[in-house]
Amino acid sequence: MCNPLTKMVLSSAIIIAGAFNASAAFALTSTQKTFLEAEKALKKQDYATYKPLRAKLGEYPLAIYLDHDIDIGKLNDLRGNDAKAMIDKYQTTPMYQRLRSKYLLNAGGQKRWNDFLSLAQDAPTDVRLQCYFYEAKLAKGETQTAYTAAQSLWVYGDSRPKECDPLFNAWTKAGKRTQDVIWARMLLSFDEGQTSLLSYLSQKITVHSAEAKRLVAVFKDPNSLRHTEKFKDKNPIVGDIVAAGLKRLARKDLDQAINLYTRYQKAKRFTPAQDQQLQKYLVRRVLIEQDDNFKDWADNLLPEMKSDDMFERRLRWAIREQDNTHIARYLDLLSPETLAKERWQYWLYRTNAKHAPESATKALAAVSNERNFYGFAASQLLNKPVSLNQSPEPVVDGTSQKLEDDLGFVRVLELMALDRYFDARYEWVALLKRSNNEMRARYGRYAHDQGWYDFGVEASIQGKLWDDIPLRFPMAHQSGFEHASKKHKVNIDEIRAISRRESAFFLYATSGVGARGLMQIMPATAKATAKKHGAKYNDPKDLYSAELNLNLGSAYYAQLLNDFNQNRVLATAAYNAGPSRVRRWLAESNGQLDAMSFIESIPFTETREYVQAVLSYRLIYEAQKQKPQPLFNEAELKFHY
Repeated sequence: MCNPLTKMVLSSAIIIAGAFNASAAFALTSTQKTFLEAEKALKKQDYATYKPLRAKLGEYPLAIYLDHDIDIGKLNDLRGNDAKAMIDKYQTTPMYQRLRSKYLLNAGGQKRWNDFLSLAQDAPTDVRLQCYFYEAKLAKGETQTAYTAAQSLWVYGDSRPKECDPLFNAWTKAGKRTQDVIWARMLLSFDEGQTSLLSYLSQKITVHSAEAKRLVAVFKDPNSLRHTEKFKDKNPIVGDIVAAGLKRLARKDLDQAINLYTRYQKAKRFTPAQDQQLQKYLVRRVLIEQDDNFKDWADNLLPEMKSDDMFERRLRWAIREQDNTHIARYLDLLSPETLAKERWQYWLYRTNAKHAPESATKALAAVSNERNFYGFAASQLLNKPVSLNQSPEPVVDGTSQKLEDDLGFVRVLELMALDRYFDARYEWVALLKRSNNEMRARYGRYAHDQGWYDFGVEASIQGKLWDDIPLRFPMAHQSGFEHASKKHKVNIDEIRAISRRESAFFLYATSGVGARGLMQIMPATAKATAKKHGAKYNDPKDLYSAELNLNLGSAYYAQLLNDFNQNRVLATAAYNAGPSRVRRWLAESNGQLDAMSFIESIPFTETREYVQAVLSYRLIYEAQKQKPQPLFNEAELKFHY
């Protein structure tokens, strides 16, 4: 149960949070004003003003943020148990892990092992802290545990942080860093392309110094493997060099790599394990590149590999070539679990429709009951309505936990009322992580009702609430989508589906390559599109504006539709992978594919899944409005891809 103060905060926060979403200007409560004044005084280090303000706040939920700013300055001076007690106060806040990591890094750096272990009973996930943890274990006499962990951490294909040096030095000094261990790390660094690390390790090898130099030389010039007489020694370490070099060569010249592999294999240069691993790698490269020169070679080896992932790659190649014989062959090789998936049940229908129409149609009918891309495709083939399979909202009775029982929820309300969106989002994610699925559903429903649509989507993901359609696919930013749709003459549910896939309606979403905002627009694309349409765009940060982002994203999508003759399959693929790639794929398929075959044979997993998701999401949005359209329109079905 929440105390009276929490109840007061909750009611005022709900009022203001609602006002926040309506973009109305409501006055702050007196408590919120006091909090802001205290925060301002603390930033100025005006403690004379701060202290009475903090006292006045009492148990106000956001006061813990002020306490954090005070406590963090004292933290490193505390002994372990005292530090743990202080940090534990923040256990239900996003600040907990930051405080814990800060203290552990400081204690580890000062070798205060008792303090360190007071907080870390188990190995942390941060590699720096893992190294300190096992150094602490070593200091406590747990030598075997420490050295086993040290080897596991050291044998890695990239550099390790400096915090690991003391542990590694002790392990090395104890004679545990053997030549075989160094060689194992050299091979990993070779595979990861870490030139500096590879060269450094080659200087640490003594027993196999000549082989180490050869490994470095092969890294620099994998084509040197064509001089097979230089690698005729049947020592397994030479097999390591040849195998590593052939894998590197295969990424540049697959033909040469496979031809050399065949020569080395005949000369029995590999151990069975080396041969099996290298063979699998080369077959995978053939499947990735879809190299016709080695199709038969791969087909001879694939069945013995018993890999669904490899079989699926080969299936997509066969689909791209409309090779029904090999489609049937590799469907038959899939494990029962993988074959049972809607994707391959759909293609099983396509394969069996002519010679076993009754059983094929029965299988397709089962697929059509599913709420996914293949279910929707099956529904269109069978000319039946799509199935959304929605679940009812969670039932709340008198015994149910109250939302405000977790103060993290109350802090979210207050932070949203103060327009502290990022802090609120961090709190929200932490709240969901510690909640059960029933509460995640209820929190998500509350967020949805407040118009915090990205919060609701996050709740649906963490709670695996796949059947809660309104929560997963909200009608977010309605006015913005309506305006962009009308302005650029694009279907509102198409651009909404793109945004749902791109950002899950997180206004400040930023990808690793720099795409920003609701429709994840790259700055260069934004600049060119803005110039073409006379939109005001000055800086990549402008893309965090919902209005501008939806305007530019919709304009770009409309341009792609125009470029690809209003074909949504191609425009959607181009939105993700770029129009030049889509044109190249079309040139390669040369009009031999239908829509489903083209999508299934898209070589980029991300783009293939993207197209399937956006087309499906559009249909889900239409179905929510009781206006479902087929997955593909007639022109898209008739087009030769």
